[in-house]
Amino acid sequence: MISGLIEAESGGLMKKVELDGKTIDVSSTVDAVGLFCPLPIVKLKLEIEKLNSNEIVELLADDPGVEEDLMAWCRETKHRLLSLRKNEDDIFIGYVEKT
Repeated sequence: MISGLIEAESGGLMKKVELDGKTIDVSSTVDAVGLFCPLPIVKLKLEIEKLNSNEIVELLADDPGVEEDLMAWCRETKHRLLSLRKNEDDIFIGYVEKT
């Protein structure tokens, strides 16, 4: 996965991430490392409420329950889970597109 920062039209920084051979623009990141259920999903919900449709948020979490919680939350809210993987540091990295 390759990532970099570009300047967004709003003047802020937007992260570019390569995901399954495709480059996506990540509008914001929620760092929930060290937090446990339900806080990673609560923080994600609060952040996604600030975004426009089709914008993408990145979630970083080390709670083992986040894998099941994130998939269930996306099913319930109809937001699109683009990817959820665990990196070499045992941090889950998820990308969710707001619908």
